[in-house]
Amino acid sequence: MSTNPKDSRKRCGWWLFSLVFLCCSCALGLSAPSQDTGPGAPGLSEDRPILSDRIVRYRIEVRLDPLEKIVKGHEFLTWANRSDQDLEDFCFHLYLNAFKNNRSTFVRENSFRSLWDSVEQAPDHYWGYTEVESIQVVASQNVSRRQVINLSYIHPDDDNQEDRSVLMVHLDNPLPSGEEIQFRIDFESKLPRGARRTGWSEDYFFVAQWFPKIGVFQDGQWNCHQYHQSTEYFADFGVYDVSLTVPTNFVVGATGRRVEQQDHPDGTTTYRYYQEDVHDFAWTASPRFLEKRRPFTDPRLPEVEITLLLLPEHEDLEERYFTAIQNALHYYGSWFGAYPYETLTVVDPAYRSSTSGMEYPTFLTGGANFWAPEKVLSPEGVTIHEVGHQWWYGMVANNEFEESWLDEGLNSWSEARVQKYAYEPSRFMRRLFGGIPFVFNSVEIPFETGSLASLRRGGQLDVMTRRAWEYLGRTSYRVNSYSKPEMILWTLERWLGEELMLEAMSTYFQRYQFKHPTTRDFIETINEIAQQDLGWFFEQTFFSSELVDYGIESATSVKIPDPKGVFDESQEESPSTGEETEDTEEQYLTEVVVRRFEGAKFPVEVLMVFEDGEEIREEWDGQDRWHRYRLEKPVRLRYAVVDPERKLLLDIDPTNNSHYAKEEEGFSLATRKWAAKWLFWLQNLLEIFAFVA
Repeated sequence: MSTNPKDSRKRCGWWLFSLVFLCCSCALGLSAPSQDTGPGAPGLSEDRPILSDRIVRYRIEVRLDPLEKIVKGHEFLTWANRSDQDLEDFCFHLYLNAFKNNRSTFVRENSFRSLWDSVEQAPDHYWGYTEVESIQVVASQNVSRRQVINLSYIHPDDDNQEDRSVLMVHLDNPLPSGEEIQFRIDFESKLPRGARRTGWSEDYFFVAQWFPKIGVFQDGQWNCHQYHQSTEYFADFGVYDVSLTVPTNFVVGATGRRVEQQDHPDGTTTYRYYQEDVHDFAWTASPRFLEKRRPFTDPRLPEVEITLLLLPEHEDLEERYFTAIQNALHYYGSWFGAYPYETLTVVDPAYRSSTSGMEYPTFLTGGANFWAPEKVLSPEGVTIHEVGHQWWYGMVANNEFEESWLDEGLNSWSEARVQKYAYEPSRFMRRLFGGIPFVFNSVEIPFETGSLASLRRGGQLDVMTRRAWEYLGRTSYRVNSYSKPEMILWTLERWLGEELMLEAMSTYFQRYQFKHPTTRDFIETINEIAQQDLGWFFEQTFFSSELVDYGIESATSVKIPDPKGVFDESQEESPSTGEETEDTEEQYLTEVVVRRFEGAKFPVEVLMVFEDGEEIREEWDGQDRWHRYRLEKPVRLRYAVVDPERKLLLDIDPTNNSHYAKEEEGFSLATRKWAAKWLFWLQNLLEIFAFVA
């Protein structure tokens, strides 16, 4: 126990704060067992269609203590057993326990570093946790016979006995199939110093993964993974009714619609938020936020109320934020399907809070530096990306623990498409001398191939379709969750054509929104719309760690000499002088060798262009390591190209795709090619720097 006088004053202040909270709670009825609001709670929901299965409903009432960085309160959690089994065990995520100490699976996988400047030197108040103070069954058909009899921490993914991120609750009598159960859980969550998507920074609070959240019962068992260094989340859809009590001078933003606001004599205000058909709830609070509001309107799409919580130092970015948000809502809604919620809240995160670029239902963070050159598309890129997550993470909602690519990869491709249509290409930038931006205007980051550099660096580390925490490391996670699937989808779009690709993606979204689809569901949808079996394509990409690289090994045209020597009776011997006759037409033997330099196998087209303008196209199945073409022509070959239409955007080295057969006067085509190679590798080197940064 600390003997510091400041600690004593803090403890006294905390007891006084708790007493005031208790009195206010009693007066407001916050501590009394409340009835579940349900999907059609009076005054909270109009007659709107039910979009999801709504397996779970949360009624949460908490209060933030900004001095102690503590969120304290309770939740009523109603869960429906839609399985065909009677259940006596229930699993809950306690995500904040990943930051409880340096023995959690999260910190171990992080090699005991990078949470803050140093895990070993982290002050005690930097750590965070969720403590379940009590849990009881308060409503069920057999409430008199059912009660919690045992709580235990489990570790389904590893053997770390000290990890506390998954809690199992055991009942003395099982919950029958088809019945509902309601738990009351009293809990206290200590927010960590900004670390991996959640926490505080000075007077800025970003509160995510902060309450006991029930897992998903799926395929006869609980899908409730531990919190890993490289994993995100998975939960059932439901209804959230959340009351947040904070100091009155704080500006608050959260998932859903604000349906109630009440000021209290103690200088606090309670904000009540409500949202149906979502699978998580996050919120933020700070006295420094500037609250900006604008509607999104589009003649073909529903109106959305946009709230931007902007920090004062980024006030000049207001227009750029709103333009990016509206571009994303327009293009995602037009291509895939309309955004179905009434609100969208975007947070400009605090510096070094580790909360930038994160998505939650109807709620997200952008991110920008103090100096934000317009040609660099920041905050535009991250804002479009996180708005886009409302479709793939928010509504389609695959299991991010097990198939992270199915959210991040689809969204990276979608984000790049929006930028391609709405903006000029971004320029490469480096920050020097403490953050001053230096923009290289001549170095563009192309939207369709911007991820090639990272794919080249780490594409062979893992098969893309594996569980997120099982990748070799952070680099492999990023490549296989973001870069590789993005490049696969760009390649697939070139293969199918833009119109068919968008039809397939729209069909996938419409069919599986609110359904938790898998990789197989995605593949079957693409095959159906394409009306062909693309299994070979997905085997070479989704289920392989091999890279793609086709190129021209050599291309030559050699004049065929006049016949000399001994021939059969049907051909005369050439004149002994070896001089050509006037009637002899020159012929050239052209040889083109195409190589497969990497392991992935794709059919490719080979184009050969001759000096008289003739073009010959050949199809090669790309299975062998090389293939030779031989042709006799009265003219020389000018050049040869493999994949001339650049359908294989996955090709990690497009500079070897062409080969010139001769030099022109003054400046050789080969010289031009090497100049192009140099520029290509310089650009990709700079992209690698950007990726690492």
